[in-house]
Amino acid sequence: MVDETMDETVDETMDEALCALDDLCDKIDCRQKELEEYFHPESDEKLAAELISVKKRLAELGKVVVEPLTDYLYDEESYGCVIAADVLGEIGSPVAIPALIDAIEIGMDDLCEITLAALVKIGAPAVQPLIDRIGYRIDNPKTDGYGYKIDIIYTLGALSEIRDPRSFDFMVKLLDRFEGDDDDDLRNLSYLCTCFYDQHNPAIIPRMRAIAEKYRDFSGMYFNISAEAEDTIMRLGVYQVIGSEEWEIYGCCRICENYDRYGGVCLISGNHEPRGNFCFECRPNDAFDCKICSLDGCDIFNLPSVELNLKYRRDGEELVDRFRIMTDYHQDSGFIGIENDLIEFNFTFCTVDDLIELKEFLKGEGDCFSGGVRVFDHTSDRFDPVVAKDLVGLVRQGDHVAAVYKGHEFEVELILDSAAISTLIPVIDTQRFLLLCDSYRMLDEFYAMQEKVSKLRGFVESPALEEETPESECDHEFELLKTHKKYTVHKCVKCGETKKEFS
Repeated sequence: MVDETMDETVDETMDEALCALDDLCDKIDCRQKELEEYFHPESDEKLAAELISVKKRLAELGKVVVEPLTDYLYDEESYGCVIAADVLGEIGSPVAIPALIDAIEIGMDDLCEITLAALVKIGAPAVQPLIDRIGYRIDNPKTDGYGYKIDIIYTLGALSEIRDPRSFDFMVKLLDRFEGDDDDDLRNLSYLCTCFYDQHNPAIIPRMRAIAEKYRDFSGMYFNISAEAEDTIMRLGVYQVIGSEEWEIYGCCRICENYDRYGGVCLISGNHEPRGNFCFECRPNDAFDCKICSLDGCDIFNLPSVELNLKYRRDGEELVDRFRIMTDYHQDSGFIGIENDLIEFNFTFCTVDDLIELKEFLKGEGDCFSGGVRVFDHTSDRFDPVVAKDLVGLVRQGDHVAAVYKGHEFEVELILDSAAISTLIPVIDTQRFLLLCDSYRMLDEFYAMQEKVSKLRGFVESPALEEETPESECDHEFELLKTHKKYTVHKCVKCGETKKEFS
């Protein structure tokens, strides 16, 4: 009798939750019909709150609501299919797998993305059903209700994000199947190459190298197999770097594992932060993606500087001033500088080992450090740095480190206390991370490609000349455009070419 009463209560609760779902779907679907563009329910504060409430009620019901919710997946004209897929992912029941795979094959893009995420949350139980469906769909092509061929993009994407030996082995077999001349196979091969990164298995790197070489001179209209394979090799290398130690760098939210990219929230502080926000406790789970950030004026060649108050002595006078920690990198070498308007100490580096040596000294290893340390006197007309090891370097003085210069013209001693060292070490680790991920080279190549595309676009869009005349080499007349403490920028008044001159 007690069990019957409990069952009745559960049924009533489920009916009420499903009725609430139906009412919400009617409201969202009506709003959608009124608009020409796609309607996001989260954009309406009232609907967004109701959406959260309905999802919570359904998820709390657990497995008993799985079967009813799967029915909603087949009605792609209603927003209920998206809600159902999201809730089924939260519940995580393998019972929903067949219906979720159906939905991912025939659904619209937003439904496919939510369904993919749901299958990944369910995890290992979804691996074999996904393998079976992908294999079946390759052997038995089918068109959807709109006459378009059903592809395997989303099913393959879901499988690749579930790290499992069965996923990896099946994906390797697909490489053999897709390496041919058929356009559909080549398109699938291009996408499959990108999927291997999600498996985080470096064993695929030799195969990716072979594919990159084989298709280097091949370019499809909508895909570039060689580029995708090389990108996967690079990203797997980054994954190995990330897994090599417990990184904590001066990095941005965009690459931090403790950042909710969808909600824009730091998972440590709970505060809303923009993706480009930098902090000293960044735990990277990806490389810096400066191809995106450079649009906002931030890239690894132009990282935000850090300001802090430091004590220093100049010719015996004790002072306190605001200093900046800044970084720069150019042509296979870089520096970390600490400067105010009067003086600057910087530490040059070419390799990861240079940075490790500096970091270990700051953490307490050794009594002095002079490798790559330079000092600049901004009060003089001379720009040349002092690099003599007997004149400039780092010296341990009790519980702090001093950057010291003792010359004929002046003497200066910059005090790096424990707070300053705690700030410097993540900055050093950021440069180590960038070198190990080969980020500087890749961004250089990206900018070079952008320049080529820009020139090509300008050539294509320029009016056709009646008679082509050979392009003569410009007799440059450079004028000073910009002055930096480390270099000057000059621009040709005739052709617009710019050049840097380093001191």
